[in-house]
Amino acid sequence: MSFLAQRWVPGIVGISTYVDYAYQREMQRTAVSAAGTDGPINQLRTVTVTLDFHLLVANLQSGRKAAAEEQVAVAAQALQGGGADFIVVTSGTTSTLTARARQKVSIPFVDLAEAAWIDVTPAASVGLLSTTYAAAGGIFQAVAERRGAKLILPQRQTAARVDQAIFDELIRGQISEESVQILRDAIAELVDLGAVSIILGNTDMTLVADQLQKTASVPLIDSARAHARAAARVALDGHL
Repeated sequence: MSFLAQRWVPGIVGISTYVDYAYQREMQRTAVSAAGTDGPINQLRTVTVTLDFHLLVANLQSGRKAAAEEQVAVAAQALQGGGADFIVVTSGTTSTLTARARQKVSIPFVDLAEAAWIDVTPAASVGLLSTTYAAAGGIFQAVAERRGAKLILPQRQTAARVDQAIFDELIRGQISEESVQILRDAIAELVDLGAVSIILGNTDMTLVADQLQKTASVPLIDSARAHARAAARVALDGHL
């Protein structure tokens, strides 16, 4: 039986119990696949700091972006102090708030947007389904520009309904048919606007990604799973 030689320890900025679990599951699955064995139960060592997400949302809704960035910076510093070799922010919205953290720690970040684009066809027209905060943060647009791709966003009213589905239900691990239909309608709108694939840029959508894919006419890219796989590869390889 072969065992993994883990080189780097991921530092997880946790947001939600449900999303944190999805990340850990996908990371371990990726590690098992790379090792070629079932091996021990916990193959990847990780360090986790969980944010007060209620406070983070309150800071954002009140326009206190600096306070929200400070929350992320404090978490990143704790992770570095706890032995993490790199940082994984498990939220599209929170991934737009890392500027201060990057100044305060010396370890690198594995970017969610970069990971999500790994499975995207270069120069394609790609839809983005996320919170309005994440969409406005520009992290997905920056990757699209580097790849020569076109990023398509839902219309304003649709984006507001998606926010409602995320913040009223998904972040709490709740899934109603009404929320699923909101996301299905948003996906259909992005396809009508020309998207040939769609990034689920909100990691809470991992809870319904498989369900949404069953009715979607284009490939959906679950950013949470893509990000977790990227993190596992970095942990095993010891480099970005």
